[in-house]
Amino acid sequence: MNPEQNPSRQCAACGEQEAFLTYAVRQNRRLCTDCLLKEHRHLFCPICLDVPPPPEESIVCLNCPSVAHLACPPPPPPPSSSFTCPPCSDPNFSFFPKSNPDQESADALVAAAKISAALMNNEAAELKKEAHKKIFAAKEAKMRAKEALGNLQDLVLMQRASEKKNSNNANPNPNKRKHR
Repeated sequence: MNPEQNPSRQCAACGEQEAFLTYAVRQNRRLCTDCLLKEHRHLFCPICLDVPPPPEESIVCLNCPSVAHLACPPPPPPPSSSFTCPPCSDPNFSFFPKSNPDQESADALVAAAKISAALMNNEAAELKKEAHKKIFAAKEAKMRAKEALGNLQDLVLMQRASEKKNSNNANPNPNKRKHR
């Protein structure tokens, strides 16, 4: 490994070192802006990088779940009348070119930050729901344990009473002498 590389600043998908890293929380990994946007294409229009449009105002990529505004996609190539998003159309496409950052790069960074924040909020909500389930399960287990201890205590008391009764029946009056 190159001593200048910092694994904590490395994208888990492409391995690139990047100053702008975002997080994919569910998988607990760091992704560069470009990889985060490529992995979550269904959360934004891949052309204008804005929120996805409602279904009646959208067009879906043939190869992936990208949803673009009808007004955004460039006209399809002549023989085809279908839409493929930029990453599907060009394998070398980057939402966030590392050389010559411009307004589009800034827009991509903002879109990635919004997606990352939404993913983190969703993960926090899921973790909170999971914590509540575990708290409820712990309360239920505590209640069952208390009930079991109460039953055990009742059994011990019944056993002691039974033993006492049996010992009294064997020798009804220990102070009384036997007649000869």
